[in-house]
Amino acid sequence: MLKVSLLVLSTSYVAWYLQQFETRAVYPFDATYSTPADAGVPGLMEEKLATRDGETLVIWRADAALGMPTVLYFPGNAGGLKERANRFQSLIKAGFGVVAPAYRGSSGSTGMPSEAALLDDARAIASRENSVELVLYGESLGTAIAIRLAAEGNGKRLVLEAPFTSIPDLVLAQHPSEKLDHLITQRWESDQHIAAVTQPLLVIHGDRDHLVPFAMGEMIFDTAGSPDKRLLRIEDAGHSGLWAEPMLADLFAFLTAE
Repeated sequence: MLKVSLLVLSTSYVAWYLQQFETRAVYPFDATYSTPADAGVPGLMEEKLATRDGETLVIWRADAALGMPTVLYFPGNAGGLKERANRFQSLIKAGFGVVAPAYRGSSGSTGMPSEAALLDDARAIASRENSVELVLYGESLGTAIAIRLAAEGNGKRLVLEAPFTSIPDLVLAQHPSEKLDHLITQRWESDQHIAAVTQPLLVIHGDRDHLVPFAMGEMIFDTAGSPDKRLLRIEDAGHSGLWAEPMLADLFAFLTAE
């Protein structure tokens, strides 16, 4: 239906329509604002960060226990921070610090999301946290951000949950009969940056993930430049539901390894 409707539209309108469609498809964020207390995680504090271009980001954070690292957590594109409340609670209970930014247009943060803007925001946040032992954690869409930061030398460790190689690859995997690569602007080409990652790496992926194929996680793992890396294959698991025992035991052991 999309291809038919485009035939009768002007070139400028087609470009606008595709831009709007792509933004909503890649960044279907929940803009609803809620506090950590609303989400049932009183151990978290809320901060506001002013961006260089005048937007305001919501950040949830908790200090680490003595000698424990801080997890800089980049969520997936579904929902917002409150949907990760149980994850943050688990990390805090285990003594880890948490820094969880809400993307532009998500969970009360202002602005419109884009690859360039989200990367610029992530770099600013990582730069603020350079006084602590930082672990980068990326979930789905967040893996692309975490990989870019790690490739640029940020973070002591890197955790990737359901990583993908690129948005064009995802579109091709989900719509193999369509030729859409030339229309995609939000590319998130992690396959072009993962070789520069040398930090200890943990990749977590369900082997029945129908949104991000397990083979993409394997490719990211194989291409990573990290001498110390592990692929944690969660059997019979899909794209969600990975945050559970025994995965948590493996994750926490990786986060605290010497």
